[in-house]
Amino acid sequence: MSNYTYIIVEPSNGNIDDLPYPFPYELGELVPAARPALAGVAPQLYRLEHPANQLPAVRTKVEREARAGYAPTICAVFESEASTRRLHEHLANALLLQKSPDVSAVFRYYDPRVFSHLQWMLEGDQLATLMGPVTAWTYFQQHTGWITQRFAARPTGELAVAQMTVSDDQYKTIARIALIERTLEPLRAQNAELPPDLPRALNHQLDKAERYGLPTEDQGVFALHGVLVKSDFDRHPTIQAVLAGLHETPYSYAVAGWSDDDWKRIAEESVLHF
Repeated sequence: MSNYTYIIVEPSNGNIDDLPYPFPYELGELVPAARPALAGVAPQLYRLEHPANQLPAVRTKVEREARAGYAPTICAVFESEASTRRLHEHLANALLLQKSPDVSAVFRYYDPRVFSHLQWMLEGDQLATLMGPVTAWTYFQQHTGWITQRFAARPTGELAVAQMTVSDDQYKTIARIALIERTLEPLRAQNAELPPDLPRALNHQLDKAERYGLPTEDQGVFALHGVLVKSDFDRHPTIQAVLAGLHETPYSYAVAGWSDDDWKRIAEESVLHF
């Protein structure tokens, strides 16, 4: 079977009119069968008929937009041996993430800012089910470059019934991806080499912040303290006092005037409180 190369385009972020000839072949919107109302706002699927000539221009456009800080127009470059109809159907239906038999949410798995986190949020078999007929998925991250993940494509017979399911905790974590990305921004801005497990650590701290009742605007501040000061910094009596007074003073205001020495002391003393 032939292996074809495709791209997914997010029209709300821009267009690909600036790509040179030969132009990618448009295969249509990825509209889930269960959500026809997404027509007009869904991502679009294109096939690269001449990938050797087209990929350099695609990569250049992706890199240029990422380094300018723009949201990605071309979200992914991928390969598949499946028929166009089967591929289109699978990728479109994957846009709905089932929370329960009666409740689903739009799942922007194809966005590199989402897909990069799915590596640690999902189990291997879940990710393989999500990808279905895809054999190689490539995306770009400004601070790490191009990343390719390969999959063993699911047999055609399995694709008709295969749909990724997630636990309640996984669903909650996936819904938190945008907040994780926003929390990572100040760290990435420092151009520091970030540890690969940092997003997972941030998610743990964000989960704690939510359980403490912090509003969304303060959860990121709390999470950064959790990864920069000490993971269990919230055990310290000083932090516990701040958390107990949230109804009077928001967390970010309560700690705004603290010095580096204050945080160092909290980090050192946190081991004493269990």
